[in-house]
Amino acid sequence: MSGAADIAAAFAAVGGNLATPMAAASRKALRPMLKQAKATAPVDSGDLKKSLTVKRSRRVPKGVVEHQVGPSKDYVGADGSKPIRYAHLTEFGKADGSQKGTRWMSRAFEETKAETIEEFGKAMGPEIEKAAARRAKRRAK
Repeated sequence: MSGAADIAAAFAAVGGNLATPMAAASRKALRPMLKQAKATAPVDSGDLKKSLTVKRSRRVPKGVVEHQVGPSKDYVGADGSKPIRYAHLTEFGKADGSQKGTRWMSRAFEETKAETIEEFGKAMGPEIEKAAARRAKRRAK
């Protein structure tokens, strides 16, 4: 395996805590998906599109890094609506068939998944280097 010693040294320099660099790389990698989701989101008032963001998943154990693209829970439209309450209906529709889903988020995922993986790979190395530099600076004090 070529470069294994360099990889091991980089991980040691970070101190075993990869959550911070992974989180930063994950947020950067999801930018193309966010852009595509905003481009394909159905527009009525425009609030759904405006509310879309990259956010950390709350249902994962501490230390696990998981991000998702979706509406912000804090966003409130001019008319008082909260897109987080109806985004799933625009995606999947209603069970009774009275509203058809448009699969806008699924399309955004499918169209950008390869780019997202590539971007994560590109972002991970520099993020590990930043974390290692921060740790070295703290140890030097």
